[in-house]
Amino acid sequence: MDTTNTISAAAELEGFYYPSPGTPPDFLLIKKPEGEKDLVKWINDNKEEFDNMLHTNGAILFRGFRVNTVSKFEKVSDIFKSETREYKFRSSPRFTVGKNVYTSTSYPKESVINMHSEASYTPYRDVQCVIFCCIQPPSVGGETPIADNRMILQNLSEETRKKFQEKGVMYMRNLDKNAGLPWQEVFQTTDRKVVEAECEETGMTYTWKDDDNLQMTWVKKAIWEHPFKKEQTWYNHAFFYNKYTFESEFGATELSDRLPYNSYFGDGSEISKEEMEELTMAYKKATIQFTWKKGDVLFLDNLLVSHGRNAYDGKRKILASLF
Repeated sequence: MDTTNTISAAAELEGFYYPSPGTPPDFLLIKKPEGEKDLVKWINDNKEEFDNMLHTNGAILFRGFRVNTVSKFEKVSDIFKSETREYKFRSSPRFTVGKNVYTSTSYPKESVINMHSEASYTPYRDVQCVIFCCIQPPSVGGETPIADNRMILQNLSEETRKKFQEKGVMYMRNLDKNAGLPWQEVFQTTDRKVVEAECEETGMTYTWKDDDNLQMTWVKKAIWEHPFKKEQTWYNHAFFYNKYTFESEFGATELSDRLPYNSYFGDGSEISKEEMEELTMAYKKATIQFTWKKGDVLFLDNLLVSHGRNAYDGKRKILASLF
């Protein structure tokens, strides 16, 4: 028996914020307990309903289930243990705190992490779902904005959408210990031959510029069909990885071939500044956010919903698991 309360209007959520004028997207479901507070039991007892909600709406926030420790979150993640995914081909610093449980990206608190779908850039098996758990909410800021990828696609002009549909996205990464992550951390090995074999197996073109600098390029689709709902969705890292996203931090975009990462259309042509501005507005119109509370658990269908992170003050501990 379902002993929870479902709220479909995200605007009723405490700390809710919509950064664009107009009516906010209504893809976030909020589940609150009415008696039963064991989240593991609720998911196991209502698996069909849970799957349908997640793959229809794209985002479910469970609030009030008191998942407020690493061990409690491990038990939630363990429900999906046959499907959990190791954090491979890393693009940001994380720390492992349990089996397939990681800290969220440990960038400086004053930094904003731009919107993205988790690991959508990787040449490996894609991440279908992401779970976040709030162990320690920050005193100020630190929200995890979320955006409906289907709405992002709808917000793009026909011309831009067609270019991404036909060409896909080419990614470039420079792995250098002096900028971004070193190749040893990205591939979790110190053996260059292991790295080379992995690049060749996954179809990545690679060049060793020196012992500490590896450049790679590869191409993936930009627009995907959801495997369950058969909906077209914007699923890529073109926005997060692009040089214009880093312009204010790194300076001249003429140095794009030396940035930790950059994105192009799949044929190698540049994604223009105007097209990036269009993407920025498309994300903004599809984005909502809320204030974290201790014990919150947020499930995201990673193909349907992208996420980011706001700057913050105070201590912040958000855990993540991929499956």
